[in-house]
Amino acid sequence: MKKKFIESALTKIKQQKKLTSLEEKKLRYGLEAFYNLATKTIVLIILAIVFDLVIELLLLIFVYSLFRLYAFGIHAKTSLQCWFTTIPIYIGGCFSVKYFTFPLWLSYSIWILGFISFCLFAPADTPARPLIHKQKRIRAKILSLCILTLSFVFFSLNTNYIYNNIILYAILMVAISINPLMYKLTNTPFNY
Repeated sequence: MKKKFIESALTKIKQQKKLTSLEEKKLRYGLEAFYNLATKTIVLIILAIVFDLVIELLLLIFVYSLFRLYAFGIHAKTSLQCWFTTIPIYIGGCFSVKYFTFPLWLSYSIWILGFISFCLFAPADTPARPLIHKQKRIRAKILSLCILTLSFVFFSLNTNYIYNNIILYAILMVAISINPLMYKLTNTPFNY
């Protein structure tokens, strides 16, 4: 089905515009990424509807993406690996943030761990998206720490336990995804 979608979209685009071989490869890659993202999102939303976790899922996607925007982190090497990690991380995460409250000592431990991880390891690039320019790395580190700090302010002022749990869970997941140990376990090169 993915192949059919990509070929159909490419055919329609080629009817409108002449593409070079390189442009076609880039477009094919982008269409594949779009298809993978769209199908995973649809499946996650269906599962969230079934388990009554839609609000939690949407908030978790937003917060997690906000942290990953500049901290980056490891990606699965294949689409199948991505499926097997995405569903438990998001649906399992939504269950935990809805039905579990982090004790205060654990909340602050996660914050400290997150801050240390972001300071030491963010931004964590990947082979597909290396950050080879020092200025871009510094900028991404500063922005990731700013987002983390702003989320701590929100966390401190907010009394809704679900929002706070989502922030904590997202920080924990990003801290894991930027840790060099995770790169080592998956045999993925770390920081170019």
